[in-house]
Formats: sequence, structure tokens, C-alpha cells
Amino acid sequence: MKNAALLNSKQPPGDTLAEHVKGWQVLIDSLPYPVCVVDTAFNIIMSNRAMADFFDCSGDFKERKCYEALHHSDRPVENCPLLKSIKTGKSERTRIYEPCLKKTFFLNTSPVVINGNISGAVHSITDIAGGETSGENGGLIEIYSNTISELRDRALYAQRGRDAFLNMLEDISESYKELKDLFLKLVRVMVNALDAKSPWTKGHSERVSMYAEQIAMEMMIDGEEVKNIKLAGLLHDIGKIGTYDYLLDKPGKLTREEFEIVKKHPAQGAVILQEIKQLKDIIPYIRFHHEKLDGNGYPDRLRGDSIPLGARILHVADSFDSMTSDRPYRPAPGIDYALSELQKYRGIQFDHRVVDAFLRVLAARRK
Repeated sequence: MKNAALLNSKQPPGDTLAEHVKGWQVLIDSLPYPVCVVDTAFNIIMSNRAMADFFDCSGDFKERKCYEALHHSDRPVENCPLLKSIKTGKSERTRIYEPCLKKTFFLNTSPVVINGNISGAVHSITDIAGGETSGENGGLIEIYSNTISELRDRALYAQRGRDAFLNMLEDISESYKELKDLFLKLVRVMVNALDAKSPWTKGHSERVSMYAEQIAMEMMIDGEEVKNIKLAGLLHDIGKIGTYDYLLDKPGKLTREEFEIVKKHPAQGAVILQEIKQLKDIIPYIRFHHEKLDGNGYPDRLRGDSIPLGARILHVADSFDSMTSDRPYRPAPGIDYALSELQKYRGIQFDHRVVDAFLRVLAARRK
């Protein structure tokens, strides 16, 4: 059969004809003359009521072959306008006399192009009752053809706009990742600056951050909050940048006046970080990480649940690392001593839920 290859033509990758025209039903239903949409396999995938009325057919034309519905044939007719339109890529108009209907009409065919490929066509009927197309109907056909072209242009414009928007999102995502990486590097710079002040505090912030993260995860805290607590662990002692070096390295016990100076570091840390809006959520954890449940902590002598949970987690992690690390004024008391102190002051100085979670973490690490 002539043009037989076209009968088996496949839809182009991506958008299908049915998906492409699914928003057209309201438009074709509003048209006063018969209209249907067919694919390259001659299947009618959309039609209006005027089409069924014209052919005295009850129900919808959908899923029928167009040559069956329009020509009462069991195969494509000679000079099929659909095949001609697919071949030429242009609109076709064919004059048809249908004996069983005793009607003469023009079958107007306009190709539907998707991704540069012809995926089907729009058929419209002009009833000329043996004569030529009236000026009125000709105008309607022209309006309809222009409407289809406009819809196609809008679809292409929307596709380009969507692609541009997705590209913009990719650029924003990449820029955000770069800014996030830069921010984390700046945090590391601040921590390294603190470590450089004294060999006794080197690595302390990283260990506290690690312990705090593990405690938070054991307590099944929300993922974003775990990240905040981890970050707060890195920065919890940043206020010591403003503390005299000789106090951090003093080999003997601090005097009462010296200890009062050291006790300022949580509040100083909060002040140092307060202008960084990305850190606003963790500043309370840093300011209050030396508060105690019984109200004997510092700087604000908060009690119980008035101390943020993140700060209570940091307090346990910080105290444990301090008790298992050497200091200039004493050697590390060791893990057993640290565990006994956590148990001894559980519910007094330390939150019992945080201590219990940390003990589970340590027990799991020892297995």
C-alpha cells in the first residue's frame, strides 16, 4: 500500500499526542462544526458532539478508526488526507461525497507537530451540500487553524520557559552548595583559631561535636536539629577566643576571680556569633551549655526544662570530654571516673534522658 510505512509510524520520544492535546477538549467542544483529533495510526483520540451529529452517530468517535467513522471503509481511502498531510507536513483539504449519508463535505486536515515530528492531525468538516465552502465556514476554518497554531506556539514557549526555569534552579542549587561549603569552611577556621590558642583544647570541639551528634541521634531528634547540635558542638567554646591565654594554660587551680573570667565564655560566644543569621538557632545552645538542671550553672542560672535541649546535650558531651582529657592543672581522670560522675549527677546537674542516651551510645561503641 502506498505510504504503508506511515501506518506503523511510532510516536516521538517524550510527549505523546494524547498528552499534548488533553487540554483541547473544551476548545473543540466550543466549535460549531465537526472536529476530531487523530493519531498517525488513524485512531480518533478526541472529538466533539458536532462530529457525531454530522455523521448521525450516537456516542463518541473516540478509539474508532477515522476511515471507519468518516468514510465507512475498513482501510484508508485512496488519497487519504491524513496520509497526505503527514507526508507534506501541510494542511490538506479534500472534497468528499459520502453516498450512505448523501452528503458532500470538505475534510480539512491540519498536522499536529510534537518535538519536531508529526504525531497526528486535526480533522474538521465543512458541509458544503454540493457547493464550495462558504465565506463564513472558510473563515471559521482559518480561525481554527490559527488557534491550533497559537496553541502549539504557546506549548513550545511554555516548554522553553520550563527548561529555563529548571536551569535557573540548577544554578541556584549549585550556588547554594558553594555558599554552604564556604560557610562550613569559615566555621572550621574559627574552630582552628580557638585550637591554636592552647594545646590543651586542641581537638576538644570536634570531639564534643561528635558526642553531641551521637546523643541527638540516639534520642531520635529531627535530622535538621541534629545538624544544628553538631554545629553548636563545634562552636560551643568559641567565646574562649576572648579569654586570656594564660588562664587556659595555667598549670594550677584558677582563683575565684580568674574562674569568673573563664565563666564569661558562653555569653561571649553568643555575642561573637549573633550577627551571623545562619547561626541564630544554635546561639542559645552555645550560651547555655554550662547551665545545670538545679540552677547552679552559668551564665544565667537557668533550671530544668528552661535550658534548651541542645544545650543540655552539649553539657553532657562537653563534661565527658573534659573528664577524659588532660588539662594543664591535672591529668585526665579517665572514662570510669567520667561515667561515675555522669551517673552521680544524673537529674541534678545533667538531664537524665541525655545521660541515658549517651550511656547507650558508649555501650554500643564498646561492643
